Amino acid sequence: MNPMARLAPARAHGSARLLRVRSLCSAAVLAVPAALAPPAAAKSVLFVRGADRSGGFLEAGDDSERTEQLADVDNQATFGGNHGWFELAETLRGAGYQVSQVKESVEPGKPNGPTDGVAVDFGGAFSLDGYDVVVMGSNNARYSPAQVDALESFVRGGGGAIFISDANFGSDWADASDSDQPFLDRFGLVVNQDRGTYAIEQAAGEFLLPDHPLLRGVDRFDGEGVTPITVDAAAAAAAGVTVEVLATAEGSVRRNRGPFGANQRGPATPATAEDAVLLAAQAGAGRVVGLFDRNTFFNRNGAGTDIDRLDNRQLALNVFAYAAVPEPASAALLGAGALLLGRRRSAD
Repeated sequence: MNPMARLAPARAHGSARLLRVRSLCSAAVLAVPAALAPPAAAKSVLFVRGADRSGGFLEAGDDSERTEQLADVDNQATFGGNHGWFELAETLRGAGYQVSQVKESVEPGKPNGPTDGVAVDFGGAFSLDGYDVVVMGSNNARYSPAQVDALESFVRGGGGAIFISDANFGSDWADASDSDQPFLDRFGLVVNQDRGTYAIEQAAGEFLLPDHPLLRGVDRFDGEGVTPITVDAAAAAAAGVTVEVLATAEGSVRRNRGPFGANQRGPATPATAEDAVLLAAQAGAGRVVGLFDRNTFFNRNGAGTDIDRLDNRQLALNVFAYAAVPEPASAALLGAGALLLGRRRSAD
């Protein structure tokens, strides 16, 4: 049986939701690189970090801890429970990437204490020209439509974007997710809130597309306090975006859309086939990767897990190599957007 299938957008039928699945010939599905070595030419990666003191609402007790929660690529800490991404940055530099970081600024009039960030002015004072991949990491500011337009244009023109959210990237349960959502709306994706700790394993049949470039050389990866991304198939199709779900969430997912007040958690509902632990999307000539957790790439001894556990480091290399390579203009991609799901090997 072909290991991939196309999932058509759901159709309403009374109160039920019907999914129509049909197999595709492998040659017609998606053009992907034969291997995931880093690109021959040096690629430039930009990490977007939250403003100083804007994170850690669940755990931080002072301003220093609020900032340390923001997964800074310059944070070299290896103490138990650290939240740094320095080893991730060094891994990328060792593979030939140029790594830099931009920080959202502190709102005026807040010299100390918790703060809300001010957005990086994409398309205005801050140009994305010269970058190949943008990582929306610990950002938690609110971005204007013009700033969202700039990142969408960057992706559709051949850039890569990686989204990794977390509750402690912000000042309440929804803060960091709300910062990502205007961008993800453009690609038919919905970010959730933190819930659950688990590993995803090929041996357990949990890789839906085990031969996908993002999973080459990866048998297991994990996260702690995970934030899956949900695919809205109809919205993705309308945006002309093709999405591949490579692994789905376990248990239940805490939704970031629904009736809940400030500092309250969203409703938790059972995970579905559209709730992705790892996904890849093509929008125009560019690519979007969504990953369920920041902890996966923490420095050694990091909180919950880290880049040295399981195959987390190889996954990191795969994610950036995939995002950094624009899709060839000649790639044939199922028409005006689709959602692709792999069948578990145990079901073949």
